[in-house]
Amino acid sequence: MTAGLFLGLLLLVGLSLWIAIREHRENVLKSRVIAATNCGVLVTDAMLPHHPVIYVNPSFLLLTGYAEHDVVGQTTTILNGPSTDRASIEKLALALQDGRACRVSLRHYRKNGTSFWNEVTLSPIEDRTGRVRSVIWVMRDVSRLLQAETGVHKVPSPTFLCDLASEGMLVTTECEVVYVNRTGLKILGAESAEQVIGSQYLDIVYGELQEAVRLWIVQTVGSSQSTRRLETQFLRRDGQGVVVELSVAPIMWDGKESVLIRFSDISRQRQTETQSLRGRHQLGHGPAIADSEHWGWVNSNGAEIWSEEHYRVFGYEPGSVPATYETFKKALHPEDRDRVLTLVEETFSSDRPYDIECRIIQPGGDVRFVRCRGVLIHGSSDQPIRMSGTIEDITDYKLIAAMADDRDLQFKTVMESAPDGMLMVRQDGTISLVNNNVERMFGYVREELLGRPIECLLSARDREQQREARAACLVSIASGLTSISQEVHGLRKDGSEFPVKICFHPVHLSTGRTILITMIDLTTREQAEQSLVDIEARLDLAVLAGRVGIFEYDHRTNTHLWSPILREIYGVSSEESPSFERYLELVHPGDRERMHCSALRTPGPKREGLYTVEHRLVRPNGSIRHISLCTLTQFEGEGSMRKSMRTIGMVVDITDRVHSEMVVRVVKEMETMRTLTGGIAHELNNSLTAVLGFSELALALIPAETKAHRHLVQVIAAGRKAREVAHRIRRAIDHASSYSESRPVDQEPSTLPIEVSDAVGPRG
Repeated sequence: MTAGLFLGLLLLVGLSLWIAIREHRENVLKSRVIAATNCGVLVTDAMLPHHPVIYVNPSFLLLTGYAEHDVVGQTTTILNGPSTDRASIEKLALALQDGRACRVSLRHYRKNGTSFWNEVTLSPIEDRTGRVRSVIWVMRDVSRLLQAETGVHKVPSPTFLCDLASEGMLVTTECEVVYVNRTGLKILGAESAEQVIGSQYLDIVYGELQEAVRLWIVQTVGSSQSTRRLETQFLRRDGQGVVVELSVAPIMWDGKESVLIRFSDISRQRQTETQSLRGRHQLGHGPAIADSEHWGWVNSNGAEIWSEEHYRVFGYEPGSVPATYETFKKALHPEDRDRVLTLVEETFSSDRPYDIECRIIQPGGDVRFVRCRGVLIHGSSDQPIRMSGTIEDITDYKLIAAMADDRDLQFKTVMESAPDGMLMVRQDGTISLVNNNVERMFGYVREELLGRPIECLLSARDREQQREARAACLVSIASGLTSISQEVHGLRKDGSEFPVKICFHPVHLSTGRTILITMIDLTTREQAEQSLVDIEARLDLAVLAGRVGIFEYDHRTNTHLWSPILREIYGVSSEESPSFERYLELVHPGDRERMHCSALRTPGPKREGLYTVEHRLVRPNGSIRHISLCTLTQFEGEGSMRKSMRTIGMVVDITDRVHSEMVVRVVKEMETMRTLTGGIAHELNNSLTAVLGFSELALALIPAETKAHRHLVQVIAAGRKAREVAHRIRRAIDHASSYSESRPVDQEPSTLPIEVSDAVGPRG
C-alpha cells in the first residue's frame, strides 16, 4: 500500500511539473510575441489600485521616449498632458473598473513633451476563476492617419480606419465574408477584395484546424471573453500557410449580427522572439522607483533628495524650497496629516513599506490627491541606511471616481423623482433596479423584485407580447427605433390587475446592453375617459329631451354644421346644405335686418363672444315660429389682430311659451275690463237708488193733478228701468268671472288670434 501511495504521489508531482512547464512555455511564447510586435505594449496589474505598470515592450519605449525604469511601477497617467481628453480618460477608467475591453484615441505626450495621437486598446486577462489579473494596453501612433483623415473634406467611409489598420480584419455574416481590409488581403495573398468576399470564412483556415477554429469562435463570441486570442494557421491564395494570431468580437454590420475577425501575421515574429515578460514587482521586494517622482533620504547625513517631478507635484519649481521632511509635512492636508505621518513613522519600527492615499495643498491653494509610497532599505549590518519612495498625483483618478459616483447619484435621483414607475431589466429579462413608484404601483418592496423576471408584473395574457417587444427593443438601434410602447395589464402582488402603459428604452451601459422600462398606471385615465363618455351621454339626453338644436360654424374654413333637431326646428330637410344665407332667408322679414347686424357685430377685446337673442322664424311651409338663439364665439389674437375662430350655438323653439304669454296678457286685460265695468254698474246702481228714493218722497208731496207730478212719475219709471239694466250688467260680469276662474289658461275661448306673434311683434 505504501508503494501505491508513493506511486500516486510521484504521478501527481509529475503532472504538476508538466503543467507548470507547459504554462511557462506558453507565457514565454506570449511574452516574446508581445516584445516583437510593432505596437507599443504595456501590462498593468489589475489586482493593485490604479493599475501600476509591470511590463513594457521595446516598441512602447521607442514610441514614448521613456526608459523602462521610468514606467515600471507607475501608472499610465504619465502619458497625460494639458490637451488630453477627459472624456477618453473617463472611458478608459470605466473600462478598467468593469474589467472589459475598450478602444479609444486620445492625445498623449512623450517624455520630451511632444504630443501624438495614440490609439489605445485594452485587453483584460482573466485567471481560471474569471477574475481580471492584468490588463494589456496596445498603443499605436495614429497621428498620420488622423492628419490624412483631416485633409479629406468629405466624410470618410466607416471602413476608412479599418483599411489603414496594421492588422487584418474581416467581417462575417452568417459565416460568409462580407468585408476584408487591405492588410487582410495582403496577409491572405489576395489581389482584390472580390477574391475573398462571398466565400466562407473557414475556407481560409487550414483544413485540419477548421473545426477547432469554428468552435473557438462560437464559444468566444457567445461569452464575455471576447478579448481572448488564438494562434492558428491560415491558407494564402497561393496555397502556402501563414501563422496568424486572431481575435473575434460580435458587431452589427448593415443591421445584421456579424462577427469581426482580427488577425496578425506572426510568422516572422516567432523567429525573432528574444524577450520574456518580466514578473510582477512588489514595492517591498525590489521596488522599481521611477526617477520622475522619486524622493530619497540618507540616514548617515540626513540629506533628502527630490526629483524635479517631485517638486512639481507639490507645486514648486525644482530647487525653489528645501527638500526636507518639514516641507513634506507642511504640504499635507490638515485632515490627513496625522494619519500619514503616523504610517510613515511606523515604517522605521516595523520595516513594512507604506502605501497611502492622501491630500496635499499646493502653495497656490490647489488641493491635489496623491499616492505616497515608501520603503526602508537596510545595509549589510541590517541597519537602515536610507528610505526611498514615490509620490504619484492621482487627482485625475479621484475626479473620475467622483464623476462616476455623481453619475450614479444623479441617475438614482432621477429614477426616484420620476412621476412614473421605472425599472432596469437585463437582456435575460430579470429586474436589476426599481424605483419607489414601482413598489407603490404593484405592492412589492424592491428586494422582492430584484433578480425576478419582469413577467411577474404582467398579466399572463400579455407576457408573450412583452417578450417580443423586449427582443425588438434590443435591436432597435440598428432599425432606427428609440423606444417601443404598448398598453398591457399589470399584475399587483395581491393578484389584482390594472391597465398600464409600458415603454421600452434601450440603454448601453459599460456592462452591456440593458433596457430601461417606464410604467404608467392608466386607471385614472380610463376612469376619466369613462366619466367623459357618461357626461356626453347625459348631454345628448338633455339635448334630445329639451329639443335643443345645435349648430357650429368654422370661420376659417366657412363650414357649417346643423344638428337634426335644428333642421326640424327650421323646417328644412337633411339634404339641404347649411349656410348663413339660408338661415337669414328663414328669419322673419321684421327681424331679418336686426339679426343680420347682430351676426356681423364682433365683441370687444375684453368681452366674451356670448350672445343671446329671440326672434321669429318663417318655415318653408309658411308657419311662423318663435325661437331663442344662444351663441358662443371663440377668438384668436389680440387687439387689431383678433379674429373669430369658431362659433357654436343652440336653438330652442319657444313658440308655445310666447303663445302662453299672449293668452295670459289677454286674460289680464279682460279681467281689468270686467273690474272696471262692474265698478261702473255698482256706482250707477247706487246713483239710481238715490234718485228713485228721493223722487218717490217728492212724488207724495206734489198734487196728482199737477204737471210736475206727471213728470216725476215718468222720471221714476225711467230710473227703475235703468236700475234693472244695471242689475243685469252686474249679474253678467259676476257670471263671466266665475266661468273664467274655473277654466285653465290653455282653454281660453277660440276667439283669440292664432298667430299671436304677429300681434305682439319682435322680441329682442
